[in-house]
Amino acid sequence: MTKAPLLLLLASAALAFPAAAQTDGDSEIVVTGRSLKDTADALAACLARNCPPDEDVAATLAHAENQLLQGDYKDSRTTLLKSIGRNRKHGEKYPVEVSDLFRANSRVAEHVGEAKNFQLSVLDMRNTLKAGLGEKDPRVMVAQVEVGDSRAKLGFPDEAERIYKDVEKQALANGQNRVAMFARVRQALLVQTRAEASNLDSDYKEAREMLDDIIAHPLPGAEEFAMAAQVMRARTDRKKGDASSTDAILREFAARGGASRPVLLFSEPIKRIDLSQDFGNEQPPANTLQRLTALNSVGKWADVGFWIGADGRVSDIEVLRAEGTKQWLKPVFEQIKTRVYAPLRRTDNDATPGFYMIERYTLTARWTDDATGTNMRRREATPRIERLDITPDNYQRPLVDEDRKSG
Repeated sequence: MTKAPLLLLLASAALAFPAAAQTDGDSEIVVTGRSLKDTADALAACLARNCPPDEDVAATLAHAENQLLQGDYKDSRTTLLKSIGRNRKHGEKYPVEVSDLFRANSRVAEHVGEAKNFQLSVLDMRNTLKAGLGEKDPRVMVAQVEVGDSRAKLGFPDEAERIYKDVEKQALANGQNRVAMFARVRQALLVQTRAEASNLDSDYKEAREMLDDIIAHPLPGAEEFAMAAQVMRARTDRKKGDASSTDAILREFAARGGASRPVLLFSEPIKRIDLSQDFGNEQPPANTLQRLTALNSVGKWADVGFWIGADGRVSDIEVLRAEGTKQWLKPVFEQIKTRVYAPLRRTDNDATPGFYMIERYTLTARWTDDATGTNMRRREATPRIERLDITPDNYQRPLVDEDRKSG
């Protein structure tokens, strides 16, 4: 069994997992609607008056977000790195704000293929919170789970498992039931993705036993994680051709009156692509032609919009904006079509129009120092697709505003 399918499945399965243990900060980028000029001017004015670090960080994040949304990935990363240089020393006084800088930088680093910077930024984010809040703060514990996630994504699932277990143990000792359940479900997710990669009955059995235990014995105050485990178990059942558990979850949400925000219950992974072989899903052998293909293909991005209907089904998938060719989006569209969301809460007049979602997808390839047996930096042979949720808070169908660049 290779690492690649496991990591691919882990990344996709995480889409369905609610970050219910988060205690501070936003988990996704949020579209602000301000023009690039406005956020640039706001950041410049802030720096000109020597604004406090928390205001500097807020202005930085707003502008870096806008740059990212416009496809200016290099400039977005430069904006973040400059702010980190200015504000790193203020981490103890402003731990949450400075950690948000590192978190944002880690996400941009993912999208440009800078795996090492992604790894270090996640660690800096955790360390900043730990220095400012103390190691027992639940936000620090959740940040440690994020460190585990990064290790899994970079190809070290054993390290991720160790981290999740340590967090669960410490959280239980500190009376932090929600964090403990968060780490426990992450462990189950790791086993489940391993089972889907290996297709071994023994792995599926282990995953099923872990999920059944979470469902049957949720810790007090963390009962929502039982639902997360039900969703994960339903995913395995669907893999085996049994949709009854998914249908039962849909009925349960409907009986509760429906969801007020999008809740993803099921999705297939985004297939890993090899552009030289028409979107195959296997890790291709490394050769010069495929490296050149990857090098010529990275840097593409697209904003994809779609509706979630009252029944939780997806429709009207469309590309709102894109940089470069769109052929590589084929596996993205295929994956979105497989999603099942919770039924939506009805309004007083029983006419819920649905939610409109917007997601940014980036075609990238990680930089590596050993692709050719030398120390020369090269892109990996196989491109990967990174994702960010950039849905506006009102979930309305947007107009594509080309004036954002200039204001």
